[in-house]
Amino acid sequence: MTKIRVLMAAILLAVPALAAAQEAKQASLENTLWDVDQQWLCDGPYQKSYTECVKFRSQYWVDGFFEVQSGGTLRNKLEMVTTQSAADPAKGVRPYPADFRLVAVYGDVALGTDHTDFKTVRPDGSYAFTADSHCLRVFVKQNGEWRPAAAALVPVIPPTEANAKMSGAANTKSPDEKLEKELAEIDLKWMDAVRTTKLDYLKQMYAERWFEILGWIPTVVLNKPAALERVAKLNYKPGEGLFADQFKLMAVYGDVALATDRRIRKLTDASGNIASTPHRALLVFVKENGQWKIAADAAVPMMVTE
Repeated sequence: MTKIRVLMAAILLAVPALAAAQEAKQASLENTLWDVDQQWLCDGPYQKSYTECVKFRSQYWVDGFFEVQSGGTLRNKLEMVTTQSAADPAKGVRPYPADFRLVAVYGDVALGTDHTDFKTVRPDGSYAFTADSHCLRVFVKQNGEWRPAAAALVPVIPPTEANAKMSGAANTKSPDEKLEKELAEIDLKWMDAVRTTKLDYLKQMYAERWFEILGWIPTVVLNKPAALERVAKLNYKPGEGLFADQFKLMAVYGDVALATDRRIRKLTDASGNIASTPHRALLVFVKENGQWKIAADAAVPMMVTE
């Protein structure tokens, strides 16, 4: 009996120690990724001239990097480097990230969020913050180094214009056509489950650390319980809801897949007509126990028609 009591006491003492160690590990990784985020955006201790920054990013982003920009434009790494290399912004016109949070880790892939403000130049030559995005940022660990893999910038304060030139990730080929088809089917079922309030399906298909940032409530990060509660209260009329198409698998990192789709939100307006608002989404899927599940998404309103 004494031995059992000693063992139970040891277990009880070990539990908080393990929890503390896990929290310390999480905090350490969060600090590491915040450092990567600042390097990515050439901010904080990593400020550079615009030309140097573009050159650095072209080497720092992983080969499969892509971004859904704040106007809803999709660009892969080649398109990002090409358009940024052709630009010549005034000094000080750049992103300013803050409030980084590590949300989920799946092996060598990590998901985080931040708020990124953008400065532009006024007619009088002074600078002002004129746009702000709530961002989903994806990182992948390659050869022992964490690097940027993808991003979606959901606007809180939208940009005044969006440039669709060199957009659409046209030269990005599917890394796995069979998997692309499988995940596209999950995407359609997902949207159908939201429209028809199939909570059991969503509970099964959402990973436990699932989260999303939506263009129509951009200041909020919805976690799994909050999203399920929200879906339960939806009452779409016929023809209303979210409808997905243009699914594209962009990159696969082991048991994590990154994709994009066009997501059209249809609601009845004050005149009784169905109003359609297109969004471009970044989607994250994770394979758990042999089943692909939805890990995260961010839906950015599209200012241009693709």
